[in-house]
Amino acid sequence: MRLPVFLGAGAITTGMLLLGGLFATELNPVPVVSVDAMEVDGASVLAAPLPQVSPRPQLRVKVSRPLRPGDWQLSMDGRSVAISVPAGATELRVALPGPLALSSRHTVLLAAGAMHPPLSAAVSMHLYDLQADARASIAATIRFSRPVANRAQVLDHVTMTGHPTFSWRDAQTVEAISSGFGLSDHAVVMIDPGIQAADGTVSRAAFSAGLSVPSTLTQVIPGRMVQMYYVNTDDGPAAFLAHRNQIDVLSPAWYDANADGSITGYARRDVIDAAHASGVAIIPLVVNANVDPAVGHAILADPARRATLAASLVHEAKTYGYAGFQLDFEQIPWTDRDLLTALVQDCANAFHPAGLNLSIAVIPRLPGDATASGTLLDYFRQWSGAYDFAALAKAADFLSFMTYDEHNGVTPPGAVSGTPWMRQALEFSMQGVPPEKATLGLPTYYHDWTGVGRLTSSSYADAMTLAQTYGATPAVDPTDEEMHFGYDAYGVHHELWIESTDTLRRKLPLMYEYGLKGISVWRLGFEDPSFWNLIPPRR
Repeated sequence: MRLPVFLGAGAITTGMLLLGGLFATELNPVPVVSVDAMEVDGASVLAAPLPQVSPRPQLRVKVSRPLRPGDWQLSMDGRSVAISVPAGATELRVALPGPLALSSRHTVLLAAGAMHPPLSAAVSMHLYDLQADARASIAATIRFSRPVANRAQVLDHVTMTGHPTFSWRDAQTVEAISSGFGLSDHAVVMIDPGIQAADGTVSRAAFSAGLSVPSTLTQVIPGRMVQMYYVNTDDGPAAFLAHRNQIDVLSPAWYDANADGSITGYARRDVIDAAHASGVAIIPLVVNANVDPAVGHAILADPARRATLAASLVHEAKTYGYAGFQLDFEQIPWTDRDLLTALVQDCANAFHPAGLNLSIAVIPRLPGDATASGTLLDYFRQWSGAYDFAALAKAADFLSFMTYDEHNGVTPPGAVSGTPWMRQALEFSMQGVPPEKATLGLPTYYHDWTGVGRLTSSSYADAMTLAQTYGATPAVDPTDEEMHFGYDAYGVHHELWIESTDTLRRKLPLMYEYGLKGISVWRLGFEDPSFWNLIPPRR
């Protein structure tokens, strides 16, 4: 009888056994071994004609390099044949199933070698630690699909433009930070063929990835959203009318959510008409009334009240032509976290079929706040712990991160939004949040302390009036990148911190570094007049 023997994927090519996994688009293994001998009952099957064999044939295969036990696979007539091979063996000996009928014809399929999926490399790149007046840096992470054999050999095959330094996170992941890029420069990571995996395979295709530095890091270019918060004071309407062509979204603080799910508030028709005429989207805020946690809980804990609130907001938006609403539920205890997420999901289910945008203002968190002590733990439990950022981002169209009030009414004096704190807050809070669904919060107000718990706040203009009145000279803190000064009034010492146009300019690179949707500014009318130099016209 004759046994046609098919090797590898069913073919022998010039005496070489071709292993599986040859087809891929990135880094492809080339797992080739030489077949030194293949015999059935002592007769070679590597040459025609195919041999006659006994009813209980013996198969022997010898290959050029050691294989693992799991690398040998044998079937006969479509049925798997059990084999036992020691680790590192280069020879297989097996009795084929029998007895076989005389004159019968059978097909044996042998696969020998690693049957792994193709080795691939996923490359991610992002802007890194950007500074307003410095050359840009770019970070890259290269993640191989399997461990590599030799880290030094990998680095011989990986290059990155600029001035890179490389480090290894583990046997599959190499990280790089490259510096020296100018505005609009393009950084490239290149992976050459020939990288050896720990399983013995070798890559044969090149791969590359790139990232460009933006044309500016200190202006909010059109395409990045400018959201300005607005209140009904004299400075708000004046600033809006003067700069409406530089604003994408106006968010007036016009509405309260009541405990029964109803809303109260009023809209200014003159502001609405001016916004619509100028192409500015109106997305008002709705706040739990009096920022009262009890009011918030009453709504959040009752599905019927959540539904009432969602329906009321949709009706109000349709009545006045709003683009949507932004929920601004604050001082919500961390124990109501899942309920707040449920409210956002309920509102999304009502808003999106109606063609409305839903967003939520969120207070960022810091690493370790949930297990801290003192003020940081209290802040988590009473303020920031209520926001499940990743879950909220799945339901809402975007999150406005309130990356301000680093120092506040329960802390000593300090930066309202120091750059290191903002970066730390974003790094921790953005986990699981698509960057295009998040905005950077910027403050235009000052905090003026006379002691812990004794705090007043107002505009940039008022801060400059105080400095002039009391002969203070503002200085910029080089670490926090924020302006501050001290003064004495009526026998009481004050410490005042305020953002200027220059210090806000130094914060804007964070928007590009994290790839954020844009900025959300509290609030319109409080800003340094030259702030608008940072915002090119939108229309």
